Amino acid sequence: MKLFEIITLFPEAFPATLDLSIFKKSRGVQWDMRLHDMREFGIGKHRQVDDEVFGGGAGMLIRPDVIDNAMQSVAQKRDSKRLRKIFLSPRGKVLDQPLVEELTAANEDILLLCGRYEGVNARAIEYFGFEEISIGNYVLAGAESAALVMMEAIIRKIPGVIGNIESFAQETFVDNEISEPRYTRPAEWKTSAGDIVGVDEILLSGNHAKIAEFAKGRRRKVEG
Repeated sequence: MKLFEIITLFPEAFPATLDLSIFKKSRGVQWDMRLHDMREFGIGKHRQVDDEVFGGGAGMLIRPDVIDNAMQSVAQKRDSKRLRKIFLSPRGKVLDQPLVEELTAANEDILLLCGRYEGVNARAIEYFGFEEISIGNYVLAGAESAALVMMEAIIRKIPGVIGNIESFAQETFVDNEISEPRYTRPAEWKTSAGDIVGVDEILLSGNHAKIAEFAKGRRRKVEG
């Protein structure tokens, strides 16, 4: 079973969509999560977690000693299984399907550090050896939603979570391609405006070889 250790200021953000459908059914069997509330590891009677940036600048940073306290708590609750430490950051390498496959296949649990405010003190990232991963070239208010995206991409690839593994062979990003457009009944769809929208006759032919060739021609390579 793959375990996600999550350090966050907002544990209530989880499990969100991971408490639905196949993800909910497989939790506790193929995967699970353990939440570590950053506020519990804050400093002083007010549980301070952030402070001003050295050298000036807008915003606040999460303190390194707070991360240290959280990391000690994580370590105390774990067995000997390897732990891959990931800081979700726009500075990191972009998450793509090959990286998802790598994270899924590795025999290790995953620690996700969710930043807030202007991020996390760089000393903590460097000291604990976090690798930085981004889900895209844009900025979020916090990393909780990014963590959920990464977790969903990984969990759905864990053996046993999705029943029909044959669907993986045709999905987007296999062989660095984006899958073709797909259609279902009715063969002739009469829209609310009265228009008739059909599908290509090849898809209705029953000739699987021609259908496969047609589909291959409509896929496109991933850009970038």
